[in-house]
Amino acid sequence: MPLWGNSDAVEDKPKHFTAAEKLNVYATEKGWVKKVTGTGGRANRTQEEVIVAIGDLGTSLNLADITAIDWNIDSFDKSDGGTLSATVTFNEEVEVATDGGTPHLAVTNGNQGSGSGRGPHNLLYASGSGTNRLTFELAIAAANGATNASDVLSIAANCLALNSGTINEKSTEHVTLEEGTNSGDDSEFIRLEGAQGGHLNQEANTASTITSATAIGTAAGTITVAA
Repeated sequence: MPLWGNSDAVEDKPKHFTAAEKLNVYATEKGWVKKVTGTGGRANRTQEEVIVAIGDLGTSLNLADITAIDWNIDSFDKSDGGTLSATVTFNEEVEVATDGGTPHLAVTNGNQGSGSGRGPHNLLYASGSGTNRLTFELAIAAANGATNASDVLSIAANCLALNSGTINEKSTEHVTLEEGTNSGDDSEFIRLEGAQGGHLNQEANTASTITSATAIGTAAGTITVAA
């Protein structure tokens, strides 16, 4: 088995990372990178550390895929209410557009409490565009009938829906070096020291994959509603 993926057929993140570490690992045109947050004077600053250098890896992997879904909460209390929150992790950076609608994540309610007909709870996209991790949230008021004590909240397969919005791969730019002289298109031609020149190429925003396997939801675990 390879130690990391490098094609659309084998997209595994580097295997030496833990599941928690893999949340901040994703593919770019440089290869597999890890997002690192600075400390001290560089607190709140992030940078990409190249873990495995593979040219044009993002292109080789084809569409961005969901690799994990995780709860951002440990519990939920019906009496107090609160915010259901979960994060969807992709293997590449993605961009969200909400002009036509807001993507949402459906949370299943098993209705183990009294009564029936509760759920699914649609958590709306809240943040993360431009990264590989998107957060979805839904605020539920105290004592609201959307849940009952003992209800088990879970994440099923294919729980993400665009809802007339879009989730696309993040657009990227790279320079292609060329022999010869400028053909006259100065807007895209770049002069580089020691080279004849190059063109700035921008990859189109292609739609990411929004399907997810049952195992991804199972790995997220469940939340049991307290009274």
